[in-house]
Formats: sequence, structure tokens, C-alpha cells
Amino acid sequence: MTDLASLETRTVMYPLRARLLRVVATVRIGPRMQRITLGGDLDAFPLPAMAPSDHVKLVIPDGAGRIALPEVRDDRLAMPDGERPVLRDYTVRAVVPEGLVVDFVRHDHGPAGRWGANAQVGDPIGVLGPRGSHVYPTGFDRYALVADETALPAVGRWLDEPGLAADLEVFAVVAEPHEYPLPDRPRTRVHWIAAPSGPGRADVLAAIAERVLALGDAFVWAAGESLSLKPFRRRLREAGVPRGRIDIDGYWRQGVAGLDHHATDDDD
Repeated sequence: MTDLASLETRTVMYPLRARLLRVVATVRIGPRMQRITLGGDLDAFPLPAMAPSDHVKLVIPDGAGRIALPEVRDDRLAMPDGERPVLRDYTVRAVVPEGLVVDFVRHDHGPAGRWGANAQVGDPIGVLGPRGSHVYPTGFDRYALVADETALPAVGRWLDEPGLAADLEVFAVVAEPHEYPLPDRPRTRVHWIAAPSGPGRADVLAAIAERVLALGDAFVWAAGESLSLKPFRRRLREAGVPRGRIDIDGYWRQGVAGLDHHATDDDD
């Protein structure tokens, strides 16, 4: 008999923390991906099992290298006086003895991408959180993971999970095949789907929805550009996939800086 708790997603909250960390390592891991390890005070940094979408807010330095790190007062952020700091959400790829690992998509059209592409050992950056974790169920026989470039670090976390014995089907929608190093894992198939970033990805994701539905009673996790995910979400709902078997998150939106993905409307 299946334990019903093993089929439910639960949320765990943590006290808010603000940290000032420094780059201790930076390495190119793909055509457009940079892996940066941040060292410093990581005391009590939470990293629960089956929480691959855990993320932190990075406080990006300004043009002069200054970091307007907010204070935490009564478990709330108190923003500094003056100009509001630039905050961006990033997946926690791992916590290793050297520090906190974060993977950046390198690009020139945003402050976080530019910082990640140009960061040097010793550079400081602010880190807020994580505020909480979505702890995903372990009781399904199969999981379908759908991701664009920004969500591949979370896919890496899924593949790292030692307690997950199920089959995994990964659909990676990227500009260039194999542009991110995913860990090897038994019972896993990775489908690299090359598609230029832009409105055309919505059609690609709609087609992927049919492939996901053909898998049967899989747990479906998807993340990436919010507008392109809409037809994917719509098709799963039309097919009657229960909400408890779906988690779809718009990590970013084309043309919108610093999208708060917690506040996005998942309806059409």
C-alpha cells in the first residue's frame, strides 16, 4: 500500500538570513554556463532532500562594486536607504565544503548574467535566504522534468537525489544541445531539444506536453520562461492531470527584469 505522504509536496519555511559571501572559484562549464562557488558564513544553511528548486536571492553589486545588503529585522527584510538593491533569484546547485555553488547563464543583457560572466575570485556578493523549500514527493514510479537553460541547475539537483529510485525523463529545451553538464544517473533518459530562445519555444513545449502525457501517471515538474510554459500547462490541465502531480514554475519572463516568480499567475 502506497504511503499517501510520499505522493504529496510539502513546504518547509526557514528563518530569513542575509549573508555577504565571496567568490572562491569560478569555472566555465558550458558554452553559456558559468559555475561560481561562494565561500563565507554558511552556518545553518538548509539543504533538505528532495528540494531541487531551492533558491536564494542574490544581491548584485552596483557598478562601483558596492553591495546594498538588506538587514533582517523580525524575520523580514529591511531595505537600505537610497537606491533599491538589484535582487535576482538563483537555484542552489549544491553546498560543498568550499561553499555555495550557483550556476549562471552568461549573457550581457542583465546585471546578474554580466556579474556571473565576469566575476573573479575574491569578489563579494550578497545572498538572502533560502526562505523555504518545496519538498517533492518520492512515491511516484516516474518523473518528467522539463526545463530551459535557467532551470537546468534544478534538474541537476533532481538527478543528484540519492533517495529517488524512480525513472526520470528529462526534456531540456536549450539553444545548443548538451550545453549543461548533467550528472549521470541510472534509470534516466535526457532528451536535448534544440530551440532558439523566444516565442517559438511555446510550440516546442506544447509538443513536449504530448510526450509527457504518454508517460502515464508521472509526476511533472517544469520550469523556465513563464509565457512559453503556458501551452504546456494548459495541455496538461485539459488532459485532466491532477494538480497534485504537477509543479510548473515560471522562473523568468522575456522582457521583464527581476520577475518575482512567486507572484506570477499560473492561469491563462
